[in-house]
Amino acid sequence: MRAVSFRLVSNGARLQVIGALINAGLVRVIIGKEFPLSEAKEAHNLGESGHVKGKIILRVQ
Repeated sequence: MRAVSFRLVSNGARLQVIGALINAGLVRVIIGKEFPLSEAKEAHNLGESGHVKGKIILRVQ
């Protein structure tokens, strides 16, 4: 397995390209943990701890 990390400034054209890559299965988003919005403080604390692999998701309903 090979992992690549990158950072970029978003714009509409780039987001379309990224969306196409995700839809094609060429880019995979790794979700570390999902929280309801009511637990935003816990989500923030987890992110600050540095002990999460993947993205932290806040679920808004």
